[in-house]
Amino acid sequence: MEKCSECYILLRMTDKKDQLAGAVASHLLVHGVTGQGIRALAKAAGTSDRMLIYYFGSKETLLRHSMDLIVQGLSDQLDAELGNQQLPADQLLGALTIKCHQPAWRPVIALWFELVGLAVREVPPFRLITHNIAGVFIKWIEEHLPASQRSEAADLFAHLEGRLMLSLLGVEENHVRTL
Repeated sequence: MEKCSECYILLRMTDKKDQLAGAVASHLLVHGVTGQGIRALAKAAGTSDRMLIYYFGSKETLLRHSMDLIVQGLSDQLDAELGNQQLPADQLLGALTIKCHQPAWRPVIALWFELVGLAVREVPPFRLITHNIAGVFIKWIEEHLPASQRSEAADLFAHLEGRLMLSLLGVEENHVRTL
């Protein structure tokens, strides 16, 4: 495993395909996804657009694979930092809020909201990508809540997203209240 130089996440680098997707993921974290054609992504990965198509078949598949690496890295990072313990919803929200407000997470959060905006506009393939990412994180939250609160996982995810959005917009922290 290798740390992404632009943020504090881990990317799995097990084969050439993952190495290319990891380089693209790092590029997306810095530059975002809007306006990133296959040639720009190939340049970021240190290869040609033809090689990316050879490995992934399409830009959409490359984006999905790159985002999967980011999501897995984030999940692994949260597990490493927060452990596998179950916390009550208010404590888990607090812990996630603190972790996600770290400066190293800002590129990830900014990319997430960019993807959400594209998904809302139904720009392919972002609706599917964001649906999958949200599902992974809701499942992660469920696994870290006591059984009696697991039905609150989607609400906790939405609450966390709201806090992060307000933070990106520069809304003062004292305006953000807990559950």
